[in-house]
Formats: sequence, C-alpha cells, structure tokens
Amino acid sequence: MLNDLNSYLEFMDKCSSCAFCEATCPVFQADLLETHVARSRMLIIREAFIEKSLPVSKRTLEIIDRCLLCSQCKQTCPAGVPVNEIVIAARHQQYKGKRMSLPRRMVLKQIMENRGVSGMMKKAEVLARAAGISPKEIPKLPKQSFSELYPAGTYPPLGKTRFRALYYVGCGTNTLYPDTGEAVMKVLAHNGIEVTIPEGMVCCGIPALAEGDIETARRMMETNLSILAGSGADVILTDCTSCGLTFSEKLMQMIPEDDPLYEKAVEVSSNITEVTDYLQQIGLEAPPQKLELKYTYHVPCHGNWRSSLNDAPRELLSGIEGTELVEMEKPGACCGAGGAFFVDFKELSQKIRDPKLQDIRQTGAEAVVTQCPSCRSYLSAGLEEGQWVLHPITLLSMAYGYE
Repeated sequence: MLNDLNSYLEFMDKCSSCAFCEATCPVFQADLLETHVARSRMLIIREAFIEKSLPVSKRTLEIIDRCLLCSQCKQTCPAGVPVNEIVIAARHQQYKGKRMSLPRRMVLKQIMENRGVSGMMKKAEVLARAAGISPKEIPKLPKQSFSELYPAGTYPPLGKTRFRALYYVGCGTNTLYPDTGEAVMKVLAHNGIEVTIPEGMVCCGIPALAEGDIETARRMMETNLSILAGSGADVILTDCTSCGLTFSEKLMQMIPEDDPLYEKAVEVSSNITEVTDYLQQIGLEAPPQKLELKYTYHVPCHGNWRSSLNDAPRELLSGIEGTELVEMEKPGACCGAGGAFFVDFKELSQKIRDPKLQDIRQTGAEAVVTQCPSCRSYLSAGLEEGQWVLHPITLLSMAYGYE
C-alpha cells in the first residue's frame, strides 16, 4: 500500500541491478547521474527510510524529489518493480503531505476540492500565480470552464442510444482545456452514447499522490467513489490518461480489501476507460468526413494501465481519410512536465523536453495529439507558432465537422 513503505520490501528484493531502467529514466537520460537511476533511487530510499543506515540528508531528499513518477522504469523493469510507487511511499513517510510550502499546499487543496465550481478556479489561478507555481507554460484559463458549458446532467445522443456512459471530467479538461470536453461530448453524441455528467466530482487525487499526501488523495477518492459507483452506466469514461491511471491502479493501492469502500473501488477501477480506447473497442457508428492534416502522436507516460490504450488513438484516427500520422522516433519518450515537476526543476525538465520537441519537429507534422493535458501544456509552450497540440478526440470531432 502507498502509505506503507515497508510493504514494498518484497518488490525491492526483486531488483537485480540489470540497469534496464537507465535506458528509459528521463531524469537519468538528461543528467547522467547514477544516483538518479531508478534502481539507485530505490536503494537510497531503502537505506535511508527502512534500514536507517543512511542519513536523510538534503541530498537524499533531492534524489527522491527529482523523480517524475512517469513509471517508465516500471514499464522497462523485467521484474516489474514499481519504483514510482516506492517514491510516493517514501515521500509520504518523509513529508506527511507537507512536501510543499504552506501557500502551495493551500492552492493545491483549493484546486482539488473545488474542481468545477464556477469562479473558484479563476480565484485559484490568481493564488497559484502569486505562489509561483503557475508559470508561462500553464495556459491562461478560458472564459468558461467545461462545467459551465456542460452542467451536470444527462445528455442524449443524436440518434438511437447504443450505450450509456458516465463521464469523469478531470481538472485539466474542466479548467484548462474545455475544448477537449466539448469534443468528447460531440463525438459521443454522434456515436450513440448517452452521457451523464455527475454532480459534485472532485480531482482524481493524483497531484496529492505526487506529493506523498495519501490522506488528501484518499479524501478525493472517497468523494468520487460515492458518485461514480453504483451508477448503472455501461462504462465510466475519462479523457485523461493520468486520471484513468489513478482510478484504475492507484485507487486500489490506497484501499485495502478490508476497507468498507473496497467493493466500490473495485467497481470503479474495473469500469474506468479512456475515451479513445473505448470508441476503438465499440467502433464508430458515424463515419468521419475527410480531413487534410498531418499529425504525430505523443504517447503519455501514464498510458499503460490498459494494454490497448497507447495504440487506440492511432487506430481510431486511422479511419479519417486525408489525415497522415507521422511517427516520432521515440513517441513514448517523456516530455518532462511531470505535474509540477517542470516548476520545481525547470532546467532539468526543459532538458528532458528538448529532444522531444526536436523529435516532433523532424516529423514535419502540423499537430501533435496526446491524451494528457499536462503534456499538452508543456509541449505547446515549447513548439513554434503554427504547430499545435490537441486531444485525439478533438481531431475526430473536427472530422465530424466541428471547429
């Protein structure tokens, strides 16, 4: 469990020091420091926090903090050692939810608890900028949030109802990119999906998890479970890979089997599906129109919680006549955003992003599609004018004739 670092000892013992994680850890690739390789970071955590043979120095904490939690190491590890989870557990043990300064914690709490409340996010943006956690890489808030454009309620499809979906709208879509949510609603309506947007949803909890604040993340989960479980919908949809990862995997790492919420957690974690993956599975009922566009696909780090998810946008968009997918050399390489990582370690994150931007440029693509709003923000800030980043569903909605 994420709140018990000792519970990961069995996983730690599986590390054979094969160094496979060197090839995929974006932090190590950027600075080439052995202490920043996943295996070394895990060893330092073990010696400092479990065996107590290493002092918890400023450098020790820096090594723990300089982790993107991208899970690239876990995906590469032959033994599947979840170093990203071990880092979260270590942060929890060390900081107890107080890794950030008080102003930043207050802003984060406000943003998470008040996701979707009209006016609150605009106020939070002012506070965030004052606290120094919202630099130019974060886009200015649009005039209307998604929840203002689409209030809670049930929205029928354009034709006959094929399926009924519950739509979990994350903080990124709700406040930064309501265009993604609009595209999701229009595309689902075109394809016979009745969509219910529940009242009272809050953040999925992943920002708190990244800080090691398990208690706050748990409170977010409790609220969302009370809303999402028992709905009777065919599926729970999200457009954000990080939200999906939190509900599908992290949720079950916070709620043990003897917890009263366990059954609800199992229901939600098994029913959460990313929207492009879902549409690819059920098939498009309405054929898209021809659309002339050359694009490339940035695979989000948090897209491996379903085996079909990373390829879903490729397969779904391949049916749009006139579009051309030009693959990057390393489509799955991390962009360096990592939630607030790019704020705390600006130079390092830019060093991670630079080869990704170069990879995008060499494709000659006009647009980049990705399901992660954090990746979208950070990549957009680094691209030249005339190149743009959008959600795959937005591209599909364009092929249905929407702007």
